[in-house]
Amino acid sequence: MKKIFFLFFILLILGCIQQRPVVDRYSLIVDEKMTPEKDIYPPILYSDEWEEPVPLPYPVNTAGGEDSPFIMPDGKTLYFFFTPDVSAPLEQQVVDGVTGV
Repeated sequence: MKKIFFLFFILLILGCIQQRPVVDRYSLIVDEKMTPEKDIYPPILYSDEWEEPVPLPYPVNTAGGEDSPFIMPDGKTLYFFFTPDVSAPLEQQVVDGVTGV
């Protein structure tokens, strides 16, 4: 009985494992990036504690959507949310293979 259960468990695990195709995130980018020069509502600084925002260079700043950046406590690692097409419905972004942190 234990052997049958073990075999069933292994087959279940193997059935759940799928190889995801490698997708080039840059090939899915559809929009032109908003730049500070094109921003009709540029950020207004009301404090001397902050500096003017500056876009990061490629490959971090692309024509896709980068959002919610945060720096790890070590000061050396930047994480952000990326999606190649911000106009795509969320249910498509979840399965596009490249949207994520």
